[in-house]
Amino acid sequence: MRSSTQCTVIHLILLIVVVVVVHNPGETLADEERISDYIRRCCISGLRQARTANSCENVSEVNSIPALWLGLCHSTFEVCCSREVDHLSCELGRLAAIEGARCNKFPPANSSSTTGAYADCCRACQVGLAVKASQQNCRDPLFSFLSAIESYRLCCDDAESYFPNYSGSKHRHQDENIPQEGELPILSGETADGTIVLTGDNNDICGEIPNLCAQICENTVEAYECKCHPGFQLDENNVTCSAISEKKNLCPNGYRLDGMQGKCVDIDECKEQLHECKTTQYCHNTIGGYHCLNVKTNECSSGYHFDEKSEECKDDNECEQSPSPCDADQECTNYPGGYKCIKSLLPSPNTLDSSQCGSGFYLKDDGSCVDIDECAQNTTNNCHIHLHKECRNTLGSFFCHCQAGYSLDVTQDRCVDINECSINNHNCLPTQRCDNTIGSYICTRLQSCGTGYTLNAETGICDDDDECALGTHNCPISYDCYNTKGSFRCHRKTTTSTTTTTTTTSTTIRPPLVEKSPNLRYPYGGLTSRKRLPCATGFNRNHLGACVDINECYEGEPCGSHERCINTNGHYRCESLLQCSGGYKSTPDGTSCIDIDECETGEHNCGDTQKCLNRNGGYICACHTGHQMSRLSTGLDTCVDINECTSAQRVCPSNANCFNTIGSYYCECKSGFEKKTDNSQASGDSTAQCFDVDECEAISGLCQQKCVNFWGGYRCSCHMGYQLGQDNRTCNDIDECEVHKDYKLCMGSCVNTAGSYQCSCPRGYTLAADEKTCRDIDECEGSTENHVCTGRHDICTNIRGSFKCTTINCPYGYMNDPEQKNRCRQKATYCEGEDCYTKPSAYTYNFITFVSKLMVPPDGRTIFTLRGPIWYNNIEFDLKIVRIQAAPNIERATESHFDTLKSNNQVNLLLKRALDGPQDIELELSMTVFTTNAMPRGKSVAKLFLFVSQYPF
Repeated sequence: MRSSTQCTVIHLILLIVVVVVVHNPGETLADEERISDYIRRCCISGLRQARTANSCENVSEVNSIPALWLGLCHSTFEVCCSREVDHLSCELGRLAAIEGARCNKFPPANSSSTTGAYADCCRACQVGLAVKASQQNCRDPLFSFLSAIESYRLCCDDAESYFPNYSGSKHRHQDENIPQEGELPILSGETADGTIVLTGDNNDICGEIPNLCAQICENTVEAYECKCHPGFQLDENNVTCSAISEKKNLCPNGYRLDGMQGKCVDIDECKEQLHECKTTQYCHNTIGGYHCLNVKTNECSSGYHFDEKSEECKDDNECEQSPSPCDADQECTNYPGGYKCIKSLLPSPNTLDSSQCGSGFYLKDDGSCVDIDECAQNTTNNCHIHLHKECRNTLGSFFCHCQAGYSLDVTQDRCVDINECSINNHNCLPTQRCDNTIGSYICTRLQSCGTGYTLNAETGICDDDDECALGTHNCPISYDCYNTKGSFRCHRKTTTSTTTTTTTTSTTIRPPLVEKSPNLRYPYGGLTSRKRLPCATGFNRNHLGACVDINECYEGEPCGSHERCINTNGHYRCESLLQCSGGYKSTPDGTSCIDIDECETGEHNCGDTQKCLNRNGGYICACHTGHQMSRLSTGLDTCVDINECTSAQRVCPSNANCFNTIGSYYCECKSGFEKKTDNSQASGDSTAQCFDVDECEAISGLCQQKCVNFWGGYRCSCHMGYQLGQDNRTCNDIDECEVHKDYKLCMGSCVNTAGSYQCSCPRGYTLAADEKTCRDIDECEGSTENHVCTGRHDICTNIRGSFKCTTINCPYGYMNDPEQKNRCRQKATYCEGEDCYTKPSAYTYNFITFVSKLMVPPDGRTIFTLRGPIWYNNIEFDLKIVRIQAAPNIERATESHFDTLKSNNQVNLLLKRALDGPQDIELELSMTVFTTNAMPRGKSVAKLFLFVSQYPF
C-alpha cells in the first residue's frame, strides 16, 4: 500500500527594523534617556500619522528633535507608521469578510492600506467565519495552525485560548501545521529585547503595563506620569514614593536645635524679623521670646494720620478730598505721605521717550530730561520725619539724611540720638555743665550763687538764705537778728521805763545798726580824736563814730520792681529776678529771656574757614557749601573741601565723568555721549544731561553689513553665516561645512555657500523637507517610474540608495508558489521513500538590507528567526555562506560575522560584527526535523540574501 507521509513546512517570521544610532562612549545615562525619549516621541508621531492620514507619506518634521537624531527619528517614524497602517488595513479586511465582500477587492485608491495585509486578514476571517458557521470547535487541534492568526480568532471565536494543549496522533495531514500566507507576527506585549509595544488604538499605557508606578499612574499625551497619594512624595527615580516625615521639634518654642553644639539655643525673633510688633513698637528680644515695647507717640508726619485701631501712621489720600487739591486740567495721583498733580499732555512725536530719561528724571515739554525733586514735589520718598530723617535731593535720586542731633546707625538703619556732651560737640561755657537731651543738649550753670544764697535746682534761681531762721547768725544775746537779702543785721535791744501813779509807759528806742563783728564791745575804741574825716561814698558814721556801710537796699528802693537789690560794701547791685539759661539774656524790662546772637556780637569761636550759625541758646560753627568739618592734629576744627566725585551718592549721571572743584564739581560726558544744547547748557549747568551719540546714523559706512548703536557706543555685526573680521568692521563668510564638520550638518554632502551652506544627497536619495537629512528613494514602489524589475519571477528589494532585482529560479523538482512569490515548493504533491524526509519541502527566499557599518550590540543583533513545529523537540539547524560579492577594498563577510542561537524549536540568526558596504551576501539556513528515534521527518531551507548599502544612512 502506498504510504502517505506528512511533509514538514517551516513557519518563517521575518521582522527587520534597521535603526542607525551613533553612540558616543562618553554619553551619560541622561543622554541615553534622551535618546529613548526621541525614539518614543517619533514612534508616537508615526502612530498618529497612520491613524489620521492612513498614510506614511508627506510626513511633517517631528518638533524638538536635534539634527543629529533626525535620521533615527525618520526610521522609527516609518516603522511605527507602516505597522499601524498594516493594522488598519487588516481591520478593513476583516470588515470586508464580515460584510461578505470579496478579498481581492482592495480599498479605495486614496487609502494607503497595504494590499497584502488587507487580503490576508480578509481570507483568514473568511475561514474563521466558515468554521464558526459549521459549528466546529475553533480550538480543535485540526485548526491549531490557524489559531495563531488574529483575524481567524476574532472572526471565529475571540474567547478561545491562543494555543490549545496538543495531544493526538503523530500521523496528520500534510498541511495541518502549515501556516498560510496571511500569518503576521504579533507584537502586542513584550519583545525579546524587553520593549513594550501597544497595537491598535490602545493608548492606555498605565492599564496595559502593570507596576509602572509605585502608587498612581496617569496617562499623558506622549507617555505617562507617576504620582503619589497624599502624605507621600515622589522619589528622585520618578517611580517610587516615600512618606513625608514630619520631624518633631525637639526644642521648645523660641528655641532651635544647634547641630554643632548639640543643644537648644535662643531664636532672636527681632533680628530675624520673626516678630509681630507693629511699626509703632520696638522689638526687644528675650530668652525664648520677645517683647513689643511702645516707643512711638501718636504723632505722625505731614501726609499721615494716626490710626487708633492699628496704632500705626497711615497715609492720607489727599486725592479723595473734596474739593480736589489739583486744578481741573490736572490729574491727582496719591503716594505715601503726599500727592502730585500731573497735567495731561499729548505726546509730541518730536520729543524723547520718557524711558530714555532714566530713573529719577521726567520729560519736559521741550523734550529735555529734568531731575525730579523727590523731596519737594511730584514723587515720594521714605524719609519720615517721625523717624528723625530729612530728605536730601540728588541728581536722579535722593537719600535720607538724619536730622541735626541724630546720626545713622547702619546696623539698625535708624537715626539715633547723638550724645553731644560725651563727644565734646557742644558750645557750653566753662562755667556751665553739658546735659544731653533727645536730639540736642542744654547747658546748666555750675558757679555758686555766693554767700547768703543757695541755688534752687528746680528753678535755677539763687534763693536767699534766712540766717536768723536757720540759726546761722552770730548776734549776741543782747541783739536781735534781722534777715536781709544775702545777709543779716544785729539790732541792740534797748528798753526805757517811765513810772507814774496812774500810768506806766514803756518805750523802746531803736538802736543804731551794728556791723557784724566777732567783738562788738569796743569796735572803734581807738578813735577818740574830736576831728573826724568824712566817710567814703556809701558809708556813714554811727553813734560810735565809725564809718559803716549804708544799706541802700534797706533804706530805699533803688532797683526796679523786676529786679532784686543786693547790698554790697559801699554800694549795691540790681539783679534781675528772671534767671535766663546759658545763651540767653533778659530783656530790658526783665519780663522775658531772649537769645544772644553770638555770631553778631562776635562772642563765637569759629575759625576763619568756618561760618557761624546762630541757634537758640547758642551757636554752631558750620562749613560753607561744598565743605565739611575736619579736626586737625592740633585739636582745632577746620573746613575742608568735599570731593563730591568720590561720595557714595552719585552726583553725575552714569554716562558722565565727575571732576571735583573747590567747594563744588562739574560733569563731563563720557566718550559716545554729548550734552544737549539748550538753555541749561548755555548757562553752564554742571548737571546737564548727556545724551547718546548715534554713531551708526552720524557716520555713513561705518560697518560693512550691520551697525548696532548702543548706550555710549556702537558695534558692527554681520548677517547670519558671516563673522566679524579682525578690524571689527568687515564681515567674512563662515565655512559652516568646515567649522561644524564634527557635528555633521548634513547627512550627505555639505557644500558651502555665501553666508550659508547646502546639503546634497548621493544617488538613490532625496533631500528631506528639513534640507539636511537624506531620505531613501524606494525604487521598488509600484508608482515609481524607475522600477526595472519586470521579470515574471523577479523580486525587487529596496536598499538604502539603490535597489536589487533578484530572479527566483527554483531548483529542479520545484516550482514557484503562485500564492507566495518568494517561495519554491515541490512540484509533486506526494512523495515516498527517504526523499520525503531528506528533501526540502520548500525553499523560501528572504531579503534583508543593512546600511554600511550598522552598529551591533555586544551580544549581537537578531536579523532572522526560523521556527519549526512545536510538537517536535529534536530539530537541527545548519548555516552556511553560499556567495559573497564585494569590491576589493571592502572587507568581505566571514563566518565570524554571524552566529546562531537555538532555543527549543527555533533558531535566531545573529549579526555579531558590523558589515562594510557595498556587498551582497547569500546565506543558506536549513532546518531538519527528527523523530524521537533520530529519524528525519522533514526539511526546509531558507535562502537569505543580505544586501549591505554603500552609505551608513
